[in-house]
This record gives sequence, C-alpha cells and structure tokens, in this order.
Amino acid sequence: MNCRMEFIESTKFSRVARTYVKALSSCVLHCGIAIFALISIGTALAHTQQPSATGSDRQAALAELTAQLHVGTEFFLNRTETKESIEKHFRIMHDHGLNLVRIFVIWDDIERTPGIWNFEQYDWIYDSAAKNDIKIATTLCSEDPPGWKKRTPFYHHYTNLDIPQNQADAAVYLEKVVNRYKNHPAQGVWLLMNEPQKYDTDPATMRAFGYWLKKKYGSIGELNKHWFQPQSAFANVTITPQQLSDYWTDPQAYIDWMEFNVDNLIHVLTWIRGKVLSIDPHHPTHFNVTQPVGDANGQDVWKEKQVPDILGVTMHAAWGFPFDTPESDFGERYAYRLDLIASASRSEPTNPFWVTELQSGPTLYTGHFSFTTTPQDLSRWMWDSYGAGSNAVIFWLWHPRNTGTEGGEWGLVSADGTPSVRLPAVKAVADVLRHNPSLAQARAQSARVAILYNREANVVNYMDGRKQDRQTEVQESMFGCYLALLRAHIPAEFVDVDQLISGDLSKYLVLYAPDSYALDDRGVAALKNYVNQGGTLWADGLTAWKTETTQVRPTVPGGLTDLFGVEATDIYPVQASMPYSVTAQNELGGELWKLPLQLRGAEVTLRDNDGNPFAVKHHFGKGEAYYFESAVTLAYARRNNPVVQQWIIGPASEQRDKTPVQLIAGTEKVILRGMVGLQGLTAILSNWGETQNVTVSFAGFHTVTNAMTGDNLQVSMDHGSSTVTLQLEAGSSVLLQAK
Repeated sequence: MNCRMEFIESTKFSRVARTYVKALSSCVLHCGIAIFALISIGTALAHTQQPSATGSDRQAALAELTAQLHVGTEFFLNRTETKESIEKHFRIMHDHGLNLVRIFVIWDDIERTPGIWNFEQYDWIYDSAAKNDIKIATTLCSEDPPGWKKRTPFYHHYTNLDIPQNQADAAVYLEKVVNRYKNHPAQGVWLLMNEPQKYDTDPATMRAFGYWLKKKYGSIGELNKHWFQPQSAFANVTITPQQLSDYWTDPQAYIDWMEFNVDNLIHVLTWIRGKVLSIDPHHPTHFNVTQPVGDANGQDVWKEKQVPDILGVTMHAAWGFPFDTPESDFGERYAYRLDLIASASRSEPTNPFWVTELQSGPTLYTGHFSFTTTPQDLSRWMWDSYGAGSNAVIFWLWHPRNTGTEGGEWGLVSADGTPSVRLPAVKAVADVLRHNPSLAQARAQSARVAILYNREANVVNYMDGRKQDRQTEVQESMFGCYLALLRAHIPAEFVDVDQLISGDLSKYLVLYAPDSYALDDRGVAALKNYVNQGGTLWADGLTAWKTETTQVRPTVPGGLTDLFGVEATDIYPVQASMPYSVTAQNELGGELWKLPLQLRGAEVTLRDNDGNPFAVKHHFGKGEAYYFESAVTLAYARRNNPVVQQWIIGPASEQRDKTPVQLIAGTEKVILRGMVGLQGLTAILSNWGETQNVTVSFAGFHTVTNAMTGDNLQVSMDHGSSTVTLQLEAGSSVLLQAK
C-alpha cells in the first residue's frame, strides 16, 4: 500500500487548472512570459496534484494541514511540569506565531506501573494546544518500552520489533495512545517513530532475514549459488559480525544483509502505520529520517517514503550537514540535506515534506562540537526550508530537558519559558508567513539538472572502503557535485537509481553521475538510453567499474565505452594525501587515481601534464556525454577550487538561464530558492556572506514586492524578464514576490 496524498482534490484541480491555464495564457499574450516559465509552473504544480490512493478522510486532513505553512517546535514533557506551566508555555508559543507542536508520548511516562495508564500530563498538553489553535504532531514510541520491562537501559533506545512479544506489547501501547487522542481537536499527525532506524541480530531478525531471502531467491538452492557458505534452510540463515568486518568478505551475503536492513525497517514502519490507521484512519502519518541518502544500516529515504503521508528530516548543525564543518559552511550544507529530502519527496508517488527537527538552541556537550545558533541562522534556515518546498519547520526544541543527557541544551526558550534572543527571529518569519498565505501554494521551480544518488555504489563503497577508512567517498562526491552547482546558482535535484532505471528522467536535460563506480546492468543500459534520447550525461571516476554485486567489468568505464568514447584497462592509484593538478593553475583537481585512457571516438577536452587525456566529450545518439578520469567531484568537495568547479558545471551552465527565477548577480554565498505559484513567481534569498548587491530575474513582466517590508521594488526589463537589484545585508534573508 502506498500512502500517496494530494494537496488538492482532483475535481478542484480540474477547476483550478482551467482557470490558471486561462490566466497564464492571457499573461503570455499580454505580458510576454516565456513558454518555459509556463512549463515549469505546470510541472511544479503537478508534483502535488496527483490522484490520491488514501482514504478520503485522511486526504482531507492532509489537505487541511498542508494548506498553510507551519512554524512549530518540540515540547518535551519534563516530569516537573504542571498544568499551569504547560499552559504558560503554549500561550507564549501562540503569541510568537507557532501553530504546530511536536511531542513524544514516552511510554514510561504513561505506564509507570504495569497496567496502570496515566495520561494526565499529556492531556494538559493537548488541551493547552487546542486553546491556542495549535496542532499536535504526536511522536509514537512503541519501540521504546518503559523501564520496568527491563528491555532497554533508558528511553530513546530501539527495542527489536521483530520479536513477537515486543511487537505485541507495542500494539497495546499504540492502541492506548491513538485511541486516547484520535478525536481530540488538537490532533494533527502521527509520527510512526522518531528518527527511524533498525539494526538487530536477534534470532527473530534472522528469521525475518530468512523470509526476505526466500522472497528474493525462491529456493535455498538458488541462494547457495550466490553465497559462499551453503545454507540448509532459510530459517537457519544467520549473519555474524565476522562476516561483515573481516578483510575477506562474502560480498553477496554482505550486500543482501545491507539491503535487508533497509527493507526490514520499512516493514516495521509499515506494521506501525497499519496499527495506527486501523484505530485512526483520519489523521496523516509522518516520520523524520536522519540519513536521507542511506547508511547501509537501514536508511534510504527514496524507499522509506512509501510508508508515511508526510516525509520529514532531522537537521542539526551540531551534528553536521552532512559532515562536521566550520560555521561558515552551514548554509550550503543545510541546503544540500534539504534538497535530498525535497527531491525524494517529489519522486513518484509524491509526498509533502517537513523539517521535523531543526536545532534551535546551544549545544555544550551533546553535539559533535559545541555550537550556538544565532537568530540569523534560524531565520535563514527557515526561509531556505520553505523555499525548497517544506510545509513546516519544527524546532528542537522549545524548552530544554531539565535533567540528564541534553539537559539545559537545545532550547529556543529557557526552562521557565523566558524567550531567548532567537525567538523574535522566529516570530518575524511567522508574521511574514501569516501575511503571505499564498506562499503555501507555491512550489519550488522545476530543475533541469539532476544528480544521481547511486545507492548501489554507496553500499559497495561502504564495504570496499573499510580497510582505508574510505567509506564515505561516494557521498562526498555527490556533495561536491551539488556544491559546484549550488555555488553557480544552477538549480539541481537528486534522483535515485530506480528513477534512472525506470526512464523517468526526461525532464532533466543534464544528469550528473558522480563516482558511480558500482552500477547494475540495468543502470548501464539506462544511462545509454538517457543520452541516446537527447540527454547530456556528466560522469567522473571509475564509472560502472563494478556491478551492484561487486563483479568487476573488464574496462573502465564499465560497459560504457560506446557511450563515452573512451576506455581504460588499468588503474593507477594515487594517494588520497597527494592530489595532483592537470593545469598550470595548480588546481589539484586530480584525486585517487589516473587512468591510461584509450580514445574510442571521443574528443579530448583536457589533457594532463603528460599529455594524456584527462577529460573527454562524446556524442551518442541524440545526446552527449562528458567524462573525467579522476574523482573530480571528490576533489571539489575537499578543496573547493574554482577551476574544478568550472569542469563540473560546464554542461549545466546554460540551464541556469532557462529557469523562471534566476540570481544573475550575487556571490556564491547567496542561496536562491525560486518558486512558482498561482499568483506569480517568488524568490527567497539567504545571504551567508557579506553585505552585497544582488540582482534577481523573473521570467515575464511583473511588479515585484519585498514581502518582508511591503515595499515595491524598481523593475527593469531585460529580454522579456523583469529584474530587480537590491542590497542584501550580511546574515539576512529576503522574500520577493513577482506578480
């Protein structure tokens, strides 16, 4: 069962679409809006107007919930809270524009004694929320039993719900909580689990692994054709730590185990969802992932998205976005993580998405490093989130825990509710959202450029990189590719291997495949088909060198000589500590290896210092392919050299000029989000650099307003587009609306 939801009922869409197309047609005739703008707007709206496959009640509740943009926060129930203190907190939230509050219904709070359920404090929360027009996002904790069961050392641990007794107990918890609040006027959405993860080796999980293998292979004889150790029966299959960590590893068993963990997490989440919806079919479901691109231990948001009605993501600067980083890079690293979840949400079937946890206070001891968020940080992160398409931003957290781990940290206010210097910045954003309700109907403009998230290469890299601690190279390369495009203000989305194989990439004119050194035969064929049909492909490194099961292809790029017009039969490794340059500019763009490339029809676009081909271009069918022999995207991620950036963005540069909303003047420290909606175009800019003048272009003839101040801006016309220039202060954001 998929949980695909629509924002607008199909009947409403038909009426709205006819009206909108008629209005746009008139605008094309009278205002000269370019046809590509119309196409982009229609494509963006189509993301959220697909037929729903869920119950009509939940569809209506989801439509109501997503009809406005939300500012929210986590309210953690300290055991010292009173009814009066809770009411005080919720009044302050309401007065500062917050309309969504997330809570954990911690099992140990409500069943302190076996069989005695006490919801009094949570009732105070729900009632206070209802009095203040706040909806509750309820995090269910069915995997987190109370202390008296003696199954975990403390809460926020994950018991194994493959174990029948744990699952039976969890079902009782779900029945008690969901029945308690399903009809409460404050109930908004059920979070199936906080930051879902699952990695267990109990016998019950091994039995589940056996069922999974039986479904994949059909017979034990077929399994034994692929595994090193013969198995007598699926019920007897086990995985030991040695099988995963030894230098010599059975790759097929390893990969099967990694894939199973992703599917097993989805299975558990689906079970929880089924229990919840059997009790309350009326409210949407949700959860927040911590690893959008997977970690080979149970997370992959493109697969997980099949379960909830609303996707979510955790975003904590003190934990890295996605890697530990100095403060100056937090804006673009936040944008990277944001675009991963946004891209997954837009893939079919589409989901709305939320930023479910956003760090809102200082970390002294509980982050990867100490960090204090500023009002400017919160404001810029919020605006970037809404610009990327998030329907809600929920802070972690309102007031700090008053004991134990994280005690005294992370709070947007103090323990007694005294506002921090950050709270007024949150209120300022909430005020702008309230005065601009049409922003909720705007959608991120469609990108013409895509970056491949290759889960197959990611899993193989996790195994191959163990010995030299190089398990993140695939993810770093994808990040480097994204940064090069972001800093050039070229909008890009991520697509996964399944989208590639399905052929669902026709709307992207340029596809990047950074460090895709493992790819199955279907993926190889899909890359050829994409280019043959007119697409432009950019790739670097040992593209398709291995299959998804680590079988080595005889040449590099594997099985793609005809596509790239080049091949190599040998690989010359280069130490990670010794990157090399290929130009007189000392760009250090060579990383990890050199390939003795043999030309097979390609045009050389760049040679190394020895005169050997380093980069080539080749026409194939109706399209063309670019190939760099080295790990160029990884080199850019590590050193940010502008010469290397130009190598990466080359084929995508012209696509920047074909989007409805463009930043045509501004440094790489400015992040642009272009949006399209029924009332026109929107630009959201966040400045992570110094004060500067920026120029924004809107396709067509428009009046442009600074929605934060209400001021109309001076507009100039340039080749059928409306441009505005304004000063963007350091640390600030601006919302521009073009109508």
